[in-house]
Amino acid sequence: MSHIPACLNPTEEDIQLLLSAKAHLGAQNVDTHMLPYVYQRRDDGVNVINVTKTWEKLVLAARVIAAIEDPQDVCVISSRSFGQRA
Repeated sequence: MSHIPACLNPTEEDIQLLLSAKAHLGAQNVDTHMLPYVYQRRDDGVNVINVTKTWEKLVLAARVIAAIEDPQDVCVISSRSFGQRA
């Protein structure tokens, strides 16, 4: 995790929360832009996402959102059922 400061490295609890939220499970179809984030493909065809890279993107998103002066300028949109329930 050389891209982020050591204080932002995931703890064991952070990884467990990602796994319990099933954030590591992707779709069966993978876009070429998504290939670097795929850890492996299960026997049933579901792609398993690398949780370390997921964590790095979460930290990046959090840093970007924290840098916005007015919180009302932030809008999150998701068409996936996981995002809609969040």
